[in-house]
This record gives sequence, C-alpha cells and structure tokens, in this order.
Amino acid sequence: MMMTSNNTVQEASPLPPAQPSPNRTFYRRTLPSSLTSFSSVEGKEIFASAMSTGGTSAFFSLIEQLQTQPEPAYCGLTTLVIILNALAVDPRRSWKGPWRWYEESMLNCCIDLDIAKKTGITFSTFVCLAKCQGLDVHAVHGSDSTVEQFRQVVKQMCTHQKLPSSFLVISYTRKVLGQTGTGHFSPIGAYDEATDNILILDTARFKYGPHWVPLELVFDALIPEDPDTGKSRGYAVLSYDGKNDEISNPDTICHRCNSPLPLSVLFGSKQNDSLRKEFKHFLESLLSDITLSSVISFWTKDRTNDNYIWELVQPQLQPVDSVDVNMVNSLRQLLKALIAKESLDMPSSLLLTWQWLNVNKGIKSEVSCPPDVSCCSLSRTNGSVRTLEISPGEALYIVYLASLSEEQRRGIVYEDGISVEMKIGVEDTVREQLLAEAALVSYAIETCDWNV
Repeated sequence: MMMTSNNTVQEASPLPPAQPSPNRTFYRRTLPSSLTSFSSVEGKEIFASAMSTGGTSAFFSLIEQLQTQPEPAYCGLTTLVIILNALAVDPRRSWKGPWRWYEESMLNCCIDLDIAKKTGITFSTFVCLAKCQGLDVHAVHGSDSTVEQFRQVVKQMCTHQKLPSSFLVISYTRKVLGQTGTGHFSPIGAYDEATDNILILDTARFKYGPHWVPLELVFDALIPEDPDTGKSRGYAVLSYDGKNDEISNPDTICHRCNSPLPLSVLFGSKQNDSLRKEFKHFLESLLSDITLSSVISFWTKDRTNDNYIWELVQPQLQPVDSVDVNMVNSLRQLLKALIAKESLDMPSSLLLTWQWLNVNKGIKSEVSCPPDVSCCSLSRTNGSVRTLEISPGEALYIVYLASLSEEQRRGIVYEDGISVEMKIGVEDTVREQLLAEAALVSYAIETCDWNV
C-alpha cells in the first residue's frame, strides 16, 4: 500500500518473483597438484624464469585486460573480448557514456547471445566471431597439429614479440588437466622454456585463477573430440591489421581467415545454423538465377511473416562517433537508392520512412515506422536505445547482395544506373562498406555447414 499525491491509497506493484536458487553453491575450486598457481611461490619463480628468457612478451598487454567472464558459459566470448581490447581494436560502438570499449554483448555476429549463455560456443564459432571483428585468424585443430608445432607457436607468441600484435588462444578440455568442467577457452599469457610451462589466464576466475600448466599436458587437452562438432578442439592465433605473417601452416580451419573483413556497422548475424543451411540449400536450388524477389519470398515466408529476416540478422548498436554515424547515414542513403531501382521487387511495406540523422546540425531524427509496417524492435539498456532501428527491407537487400557472387555484388553497388540525386554524397568508401556488410553475411552463410 502507498499514498499518492492526492491522498488516495494505491496498491503497490508486486515484487518480481524470486529466481530459483541452485541446490548447491561453490566458492572456487582447488587447483590440481599437477598445475601451479600463478600467485604461489613456485608460480612466481616460474614467472621470474620466463621473464629472464623473454617469455612474457604477451603477458602485460593481456593482464591489463584480463577479466572474469560474466556468465558461466561465456569463456569464449570473454576470451575474445580480452584479446580485442589488448589489441586496441576500436569497436566503434559506445560501451557506457562516451566510452568505446569491447564487451560481450557487442559480439553479435555468428551467435545468439541467449543461446551462448546456456551452451557456450564451439571452436569454429569462436573463429567466426574473431573474423567478424576484423581480426586475422590462424586456427588449428589439435588433431591436425603436433606437440612440437604447438610449442613453436607458443614460443612465437610469447617470446618473439616486443610489441605484441598477435595473441594465442586455446580451446581445450578441462578434464585432461584434472579440472572440473568440460570445454573451455583461455588466452595464453606466458611461456617458461626452462620448465616448459604455459601460463593460462583463466577467464573463469571464480573457479580457477591464472595457473601454469606443462605444455605437453595443454597439448593433450586440445585433442579430445568436442561432441558438438565431432572435431578436436585446438588453438588460434589472433592478430590485428594483418600482422600474423610469421605464422604459416596450411592445416587451418579457414583458409580465408588470413584476410580480415571490416567491421559491420549495420548488422550482425545470429546463431541459427539450421536456418542458414536451409537458405544455403535454397540458393543452391536456384543455381545462378538469384533475384531480389526470390530472397524476399524466402525471408518473408511468401510475405506471410515480414519479421522472419530477424531470425538471421540483428541490428548493430547505435554508433556514437560522428564518422560512424555519418557512415551509417550514407549507407542507408545508398541502400535507399539501390532499393528504389528495385521498386517492383521490394514491397513498400517492408521499408521504414526514410529519415536521416543530421550530425552537422546536431539533429537526431527518430526513424519511425508507418502504420502496419514491421520494424525490428529496439533493445534498451538503462532506458536508452542502443541498437539501430532498421527496416526489414534494408536487411533483405543486404542478404540479397550476400547471396550473389562477389563480382555481382560489386557490379550492383557500383552500377551507373543510380539516379544523380541519389549519388550525391555517396563515396567509394561507403560503397566498399556496403560490400563488406554483405560479405560478412555471406561468410556466415557460407560457413554454416562446415564440419569444424
């Protein structure tokens, strides 16, 4: 009960139901005797030895960014966040207030975060996520490597870099190390050649702190099969700005991963491999006769569900940097021009009203949906809108571009048929970004049925 301003009695809102508590709770785990705690006397001695031989070149950049995963199954996402921040990759999105900084919620390519909270991610999904953030990726399954090859990569990553531009991540089975749990991801922070020990910077610090592990035991932990993929786990070298030329091995998960894709400013892919496989088979059935109409038909279920496209992609967070805001506006102007050419194929009900952000005048117009038009719903954090409001039509057109060959995409985006009015302010950098947006979606579709 509570009293209102006019002295009337009003029933208080009921409290939300309490969340069920687990039957048992835990405070950390004891490290197996075969492993050495980083903070122990022996652990400090190993670190001093590694320092004396130059085996800690990656350590300081990583330890500055080391954090505890916010969800029990987020080891892969948090590991990637640590690497991205250690490599000083600008997410081009607001974290909190005016600050741009990577957090797990920004990794919305290749995965559905709600699913990842429950099941975690596979090694191949980790590779896809890293590539979608613009990183170079060299990934190797444990079964495709030898302990000596692994040792050489560890040495290169931990001892051969004065200013680290690459970091090593392992996907391994905890049980082999005598730990509780199953699959896990962690960055490698250092290597001591004298003891042949690797420093694992465990992201599940509520369970195990950083610890030293014999290198051969770590390699053994890469070998067991992941039941979700039927493949072994493995290790990956993540680099930024193409600086992983020193690592060369043809036995990689992705032979295209050495060419990073630009970051998306409009969309991220959702983790729905079954739906991507269905669409991939649909495209294969069309052979080369892929049209905008056929893509719209598939992703609207023959116009019975205009929101079906949001099962494949989701809007990115709103940009805060003026350069990126202008890029988003220019991309949507270009999309408007391209879609206008396809007016007979693109139903108007799939489009939002075209209102643009005017950065120069400091005006931020709200983009609203006309009556009976389906729009992607917005997500909010602390009451503020954080994602772009994008029409299904814009998403459908980019998926249409993604369905074509790279040559066909480029021909459409650079075609001279766009009206003069629509060409105003559209530079080649905008066209290249649109091609990159389509390439990211194409990559997610192409890799959906890789057995990795």
